[in-house]
Amino acid sequence: MRILLMHHFPLGQSQAGPLVRNWSLSLESAGHETRLLIVDSQNRDDQTLAIERVVCNAGDATADLAFEVPQFSPSQDLAFHALSDSQLAAYRDQLRCHLDAQIDRFDPHVIHAQHIWVQGQLALETGVPYVLNAWGPELIEYETDARYRTLADQAAENASRILVPDERLLRRVREMFAAAADCTLLMPPELNPPGGVSPPAQVAAGNWLAALYQGVLDERFGQCP
Repeated sequence: MRILLMHHFPLGQSQAGPLVRNWSLSLESAGHETRLLIVDSQNRDDQTLAIERVVCNAGDATADLAFEVPQFSPSQDLAFHALSDSQLAAYRDQLRCHLDAQIDRFDPHVIHAQHIWVQGQLALETGVPYVLNAWGPELIEYETDARYRTLADQAAENASRILVPDERLLRRVREMFAAAADCTLLMPPELNPPGGVSPPAQVAAGNWLAALYQGVLDERFGQCP
């Protein structure tokens, strides 16, 4: 199975970043192929993962976007709600171009994107089945900036699954996105093992995700004999 993992931030940043890295390694260990499409402040060498980056850097003339990586926190340099309309359009256009290139080259069976957000809505446009994770910070932006509301609503309504880390967020996501309530699930311990990453934990995470994705494909295309 080929899985494209997407994240709005560098892999060392946010709660989700290290998990996305581990999920990719776990799936690879289970015999699947993965690619990652992330937003970062620079291109970096990575010997273990196949990563494509959308680079946001105001001081780098070669960057895809001439502003810093947008953040959910208003205390950071550039929050999502502070993006101008032209910056937001450029952000989406660059993500779309890189995503389209990944679809052409990698032809993923499933896309798994972090946050009920811009990337999820772009995944919808590809026609590839997709899974989302909800983490909470994006819901604050959803409530305060109407520009993201339609994008998030479309992403949630058409997602095959939405994974959330705890019961509180599970309730909130089901309330905010009622059309997606039935496909919103609590993340199992396998995806965020309390004891940290170990070979058995990687195997468990890879197997759980592979079963999830296979269920998504069976629903979309019919169960293979």
